[in-house]
Amino acid sequence: MFGSGPTGIAITILTWIVAIQISSFCSIPEMNISSLFRKILIVLFTIDAVILIVWSLIVLPIGSRGNKFISIGPYQYVRHPLYAAFIWSGTGIVSMIYKSWLLLIFIIPIHIFWVWHIQKEEKFLLDQFGFEYEQYMRKTPQFFPKYISSKVDE
Repeated sequence: MFGSGPTGIAITILTWIVAIQISSFCSIPEMNISSLFRKILIVLFTIDAVILIVWSLIVLPIGSRGNKFISIGPYQYVRHPLYAAFIWSGTGIVSMIYKSWLLLIFIIPIHIFWVWHIQKEEKFLLDQFGFEYEQYMRKTPQFFPKYISSKVDE
C-alpha cells in the first residue's frame, strides 16, 4: 500500500533537522528578510502543499495507489505530486520558519535523495502498468513540472 513515502519523509525530516543543527552550530547567518514577507511565503508554500496533497488524494485515493494508473490532475504535471509537495513546499515552509539558508540549499540533496529513493517504487509501477507507465515516465517529470510553452506548433 505504501511505497517510498514513509521512509522518504522520515529521512527528509531528519535532513531538515541536521541542516538546522549545522546552521546553528556553524553560526550560519539567518535569512535577513522581513517578517511579513517570510509569513507570506509560509502561507503560499502551505497553500501550495495543501492544494497538491488534497488534489492528489481526490484524483488517486490511497486505497487505489499501485492498483490504478492515473495521469490526470496533478499527475499530468509530475509523477509523484505527494512527494513533490513534501520536498518543495515542505522544505520551503521549514526553511522560512527557521530562517535557514542552509536548509533552503539542502533542497538539492533532498531532491537527489528522492530520485534515488523512489527507484524501487518506479520499478513496481513499471511492472504493474507496463508500457503505459513507461510512456508516462518519458513525458512526465518525477517531482518538478516542466515549463510548458503556450506557443502552438504550426
